[in-house]
Amino acid sequence: MCVDAQDEVLYVEETDLIPHLDATTEKIRNEERLSEELEKEGVKPPKPTNKETFPIDVRLNINTASARQIADALPGVGLKTARDIKDLQSSMTGEKFVRLEQLRGIKRVDWDEIFKDNLVRVE
Repeated sequence: MCVDAQDEVLYVEETDLIPHLDATTEKIRNEERLSEELEKEGVKPPKPTNKETFPIDVRLNINTASARQIADALPGVGLKTARDIKDLQSSMTGEKFVRLEQLRGIKRVDWDEIFKDNLVRVE
């Protein structure tokens, strides 16, 4: 359980908070390979970084997604429901969702399951 900047409680898996080790290992291997190639060409390569790589956030940003993207990405959401989500969004202050709980205004969707599976986000 984490609390974001808006004091909203988020439930995330511990593995989501740990750097993505496979991506980090691949990045290091690529840097080493490229460094060797540069050395063979007589160019002094920069020192490889050892910063960890975090996974790309693949959750759907509900504020920037189109109705079609919402329908394609969320289970149990068709195009009509996705359009209703976008209509609800346009009625919000600033025409954007601020908290995930605001999506519960659309009743035909199992938001508990979508939130549990961490499929959407608001920014």
